[in-house]
Amino acid sequence: MKALRIVQLVVLVLLALYLVAFNNLNPDPLTLPLLPMVIPLPPVLILVAALVGGWLVGWLPARIQLWRRNREVRRLRDQVEELDSHGRFTGYDRPQAPVIPDRYPVIPDREAPEQDEEAETS
Repeated sequence: MKALRIVQLVVLVLLALYLVAFNNLNPDPLTLPLLPMVIPLPPVLILVAALVGGWLVGWLPARIQLWRRNREVRRLRDQVEELDSHGRFTGYDRPQAPVIPDRYPVIPDREAPEQDEEAETS
């Protein structure tokens, strides 16, 4: 984790140095052709605005999806706590009794069907 922070810091310093050099090499203000009503801006501000805008386009949808999933997890945790407080939630760590199927399925409200004697002997 610490190495990742160091790499991020180095990349940030290199980006800042690049922007300073870019600003020194391009001192004349620019007007964007698609937005003529905007006042002339230094090229470095246009570049920074493009970088921040691109970052937001990638960051916002992921953040919104994370926010929705956290809300869903919170809702499900509240639901589990509510069921647990009423004694309806048994937990997932309890082993379930194995189900051993009979030869004929039994519907709980009815009697078991009578088995053929021939089928039992064979």
